[in-house]
Amino acid sequence: MKLSIKILMSLLIALAIMPTISYAQNIRVTGVVRGNNGERIPGVSITDLGNQRVVGLTDDDGKYSIILSPNATVQFSCMGYSSLKEKIKGRLTIDVELESTANQMEEIVVTANIISTIIFEPSEIEVVGNYFHLRTRYKVPASMMAGDRRLVVQPTIYNVTRKKTFFLRPVVLDGREYLLTQNRMYGFDISRDTLSPYIQKSQMSRQGEIIAYHDSAYIENSRDDYRADVFMSVEDYKKILNVDTISIAHGTVNPLRFFDYNLGARDLTDSAYIPKPELQLRNDKGEVHLTYLPGKSQIDESDPENVRQLEMLRRRITALETNPDARLESVVISGISSPDGNYNSNVVLAKERMAISRDIILSYVSPERREFLTVESDSKVESWEPVYDMMVRDSLNEQAAQLRDIIDRYPGNPDRQFAHISKLPYYRTIIVPKYLPELRRVEYNFGYSIYRVLTDEEIAELYKKDYSTFSRYEFYRMFMMAKDDIERETLYKQALEMYPRFMLAANNLAALYIKQGRSDENILKPFINEKAPEEVLSNQIVAYLDRWKYDSADSVSMLMKETATSEYIKSVTNALNGNYEEAMRTFGSQGGINEVVLLLAMKRNEEAWEKAQELPDESARVMYVKAIIANRLDKVVEAINYIEMALEMDPSLREIAEVDADVKDLL
Repeated sequence: MKLSIKILMSLLIALAIMPTISYAQNIRVTGVVRGNNGERIPGVSITDLGNQRVVGLTDDDGKYSIILSPNATVQFSCMGYSSLKEKIKGRLTIDVELESTANQMEEIVVTANIISTIIFEPSEIEVVGNYFHLRTRYKVPASMMAGDRRLVVQPTIYNVTRKKTFFLRPVVLDGREYLLTQNRMYGFDISRDTLSPYIQKSQMSRQGEIIAYHDSAYIENSRDDYRADVFMSVEDYKKILNVDTISIAHGTVNPLRFFDYNLGARDLTDSAYIPKPELQLRNDKGEVHLTYLPGKSQIDESDPENVRQLEMLRRRITALETNPDARLESVVISGISSPDGNYNSNVVLAKERMAISRDIILSYVSPERREFLTVESDSKVESWEPVYDMMVRDSLNEQAAQLRDIIDRYPGNPDRQFAHISKLPYYRTIIVPKYLPELRRVEYNFGYSIYRVLTDEEIAELYKKDYSTFSRYEFYRMFMMAKDDIERETLYKQALEMYPRFMLAANNLAALYIKQGRSDENILKPFINEKAPEEVLSNQIVAYLDRWKYDSADSVSMLMKETATSEYIKSVTNALNGNYEEAMRTFGSQGGINEVVLLLAMKRNEEAWEKAQELPDESARVMYVKAIIANRLDKVVEAINYIEMALEMDPSLREIAEVDADVKDLL
């Protein structure tokens, strides 16, 4: 008894004199902050109200991780949201919702009704990047314009393929009396006339008036078929007197349709953008076994295994106490006595063993943690069944059979069983020294939660149950384990569903779509800025180019840092967006068909003709480009020969020729 007290006191003293660790009583608390609309809120300030210290901020995904006392009270605050106080109460995970205080502005939608059927005299539509330029001249006869009339000329570009009209700047000519009367009607404030910005001062003479016109419109889908139409109306103060329409151009002038470039999809592989492993809260458990002296509630101190088990238990609890990433949650203690002797006495003995064991174990737990600890305890008298099992294990089959016979003969009567078992000839030589000590024990089981990195197997298993709890790192591990593109696409979308700002997932999804020929320009839009990695910018540029949004692609390319790859990309976007001189710095030195089509775009037709003769390639595309140049230089016979050869070599080029104003007349 004195020895057991010494052991217990030694352990308690050792625990008491351990160096104090400043964070020993702190815990790590993590969670997500959302608004009342369900969206995650970045930049939420988290303040420990006990010391008025800011202990953390939420990241782009509204997630936070802070270390503080389990009894602390924190306040979550963010501009545009009501502040919220939350008591920690020993919890390791706390998700909160903040109420928005912002007023929702009313959205006003204005719809305009516009006339959309138009035609005029022959001209051409020139494509420069995403801008379609219409240049023309028209003559207004003097007889059309009486003093009390207004002429409205409304040019448009009409997409024949998609049946869509793009309105250009109108021209308004007013007769002298009409203008004076209109001015009086608007109280001498002509700006109230919606067409006033387009009123052109008339230079009308007896021979009429010649008007030069140039305007452009932003248009995508440059490979479609287009025509230029003009709508004209003549009106007086009361009604429209005459309406007419004219088609002035069909097809587009766009040699850049033969510009050749190669930009592929790029996955994001830089380790700087790969998510770092995140600690996840997971449940675990531990246990310890202690043996006792026969008929006593004291621990058997002669057993070195008991000392080892107690020390192991103390260290384990101390490790959990001092680890801010872990929390001891529950303790279950069972005191067990052997079945030899009087059963009722054994029940009392089991309870005493449980009580002593509970006190020893709980002495290792700090008072602060004990407040949040769930403690359960019970006691029992072991049956003779384990003795039978151990004898069978040790191949004492004859003795085990005799023991089995007694157990079965007196079921539910431990006193009768003991009375007969104690008379067995080998009871004191085998059962007492070998098996009964193993039955006298305390079983301890503690449950705890700890933050740790999951294995790939655990991640895959958790994914089957609920991917909504995944961290970015766990999604990344799933990306790496994906077997095919179908699985990758699903994972990328799920990752973006949970983390809309997950750039690696967004980039690789965009790259996947590019490889599959179904680019999506919207995926990477939230990530485009001067700090974005080259892969992200490159993929966004490719997506824009695939959708013929050349000016958008060019704008993104300007964000790229100077590298060999970015120089080529910028040259491509310069060419396609109409910055021909800039593009020539790269492609002029390289020669080939790209140099020729850039010269054509700059109307340097003679130079283009000379360079075209140097092209070694005799492909259908080269023949087609030579037909364009010859036709521009009025080499009609050669132009016809070239276009015939081109269409014979590649009949699919006819579809382009039918919308190409440079060769349309040759057909």
